[in-house]
Amino acid sequence: MTNPPTYFSKIAHLISKLYPRARKIIEVGVGRSPYTLLQLRSLLPNVEIVATDIDQEVVRELNGMGVKSLVDDIFEPDEEVYEGADLIYSIRPPFELIPRLAELGSRIGTDILIIPLSEDVHLSNLSGWERIVENELIAYLLRSSRR
Repeated sequence: MTNPPTYFSKIAHLISKLYPRARKIIEVGVGRSPYTLLQLRSLLPNVEIVATDIDQEVVRELNGMGVKSLVDDIFEPDEEVYEGADLIYSIRPPFELIPRLAELGSRIGTDILIIPLSEDVHLSNLSGWERIVENELIAYLLRSSRR
């Protein structure tokens, strides 16, 4: 896992460029593709990197790899997990999670970054989100008004 697929590496580089002074970054719905957060640990060694997922086995495996991971459901999030985060991001989240992520970011005052599947963009309301195109990567950033 030290050599992540290019796609995930591009995401990690974008995040490290946008948030070089972050204290805490959280990936929501990491699943079995922890490539971005593993890369972020190298790019931003002084940042607390946290993963969340609803699958207890995924969380157990990541914790076994030394990645701080927690079971959490974005539909009923434990907001304490996300407090103090400079960024919450999700890679290819199902389109129904996107408004939940936006609501969470608004409530706790944290930026939200999503890298959606192209078809999910058309199913989601992304008005107010900043579209970022970099190195063949398309991402959407919702900046917190409290930052």
